[in-house]
Amino acid sequence: MKAVVIEGPNRVAFREVDAPAVGPDDVLIKSIEAGLCRTDIEMMTGAFTDPHWVHYPVIPGHEWAGTVLEVGSDVEGIPVGARVVCEGLIPCTRCRRCRSGETHWCERIEALGFTRLGGYAELVAAPARVVHQLPDHISFDAGVLIEPASVVMHALEKVRPQPGEAVGVIGVGTLGSLAIALLKLYSPATIVAYGVRPEELELALELGGHDARLVTQLRGPDPELDLVVETAGHPSAIELATQICRPGGRAALLGISGEGQMLNLPADLFAARDMSLVGSVAYTTATWAQVAGLVANRVLDLERIVTHRFPVSEYDEAVHLMDHRQGIVAKIVLEHE
Repeated sequence: MKAVVIEGPNRVAFREVDAPAVGPDDVLIKSIEAGLCRTDIEMMTGAFTDPHWVHYPVIPGHEWAGTVLEVGSDVEGIPVGARVVCEGLIPCTRCRRCRSGETHWCERIEALGFTRLGGYAELVAAPARVVHQLPDHISFDAGVLIEPASVVMHALEKVRPQPGEAVGVIGVGTLGSLAIALLKLYSPATIVAYGVRPEELELALELGGHDARLVTQLRGPDPELDLVVETAGHPSAIELATQICRPGGRAALLGISGEGQMLNLPADLFAARDMSLVGSVAYTTATWAQVAGLVANRVLDLERIVTHRFPVSEYDEAVHLMDHRQGIVAKIVLEHE
């Protein structure tokens, strides 16, 4: 089979690799499409090389969906031919963190697209316990977006949006777009998007945002928002979040700025403004199941967030688009031919 293989930093190839073995508890899936994530690019460039997660050579793709080709001898309830999507994280389910519900902090965690081959390969073997069938009315595009939507939902669960609140979203890429879509479910009074390009603000309004503002045109702080969701991944975005959040408000930080990036804020800022600043990463199994249910029941519509698609063999063109955004760019998917 063919796959995008990251041999090491700045060494990436689309080449032939061995098909994965299928154990008794596994499901062999033909990957139909996979989402391009910033983390995938950082593994390609060497910006993200955490040895806990990155074991070169890596076949990325933790946001993906496909069809079942084969099931292991002990697998029940997943038929061959089923359209499926997989949780990206594979917790052990037995350690103390898993038993407490914090499955994303599993002491023996594995992850498709990181420690195990992911959806940039034509074939993926995944444990049946993380494989979920997609209803026929749900597209593969929507299936791909369940994983990043779960990342956003995990953060929202921490800051608990309330009906009637004024909410801000900083950055309108994939996570920011998903934040707008999810926040709408909480009936906010207003959703204000903040971005650096007019095109991303146009997308925010198309997705249901009520207002959109270029950060380059802001004239001083406007502390009126009850809740701010930061997805941009830059120290300046975190600073902006503290400026536009009202005293007593909350801010959820999802963006990853990268190794070496530093933040310089007044030491008394949070105490003096009675502000809650909450960091969030990944998602739990329970959160993933909740988002999958929202999608399956047509409560959450994710279709519009896919804006571009490329053949997997043209992954380098997709990476270039993400790095040099032109026009409206949210989720980019790679399709297997």
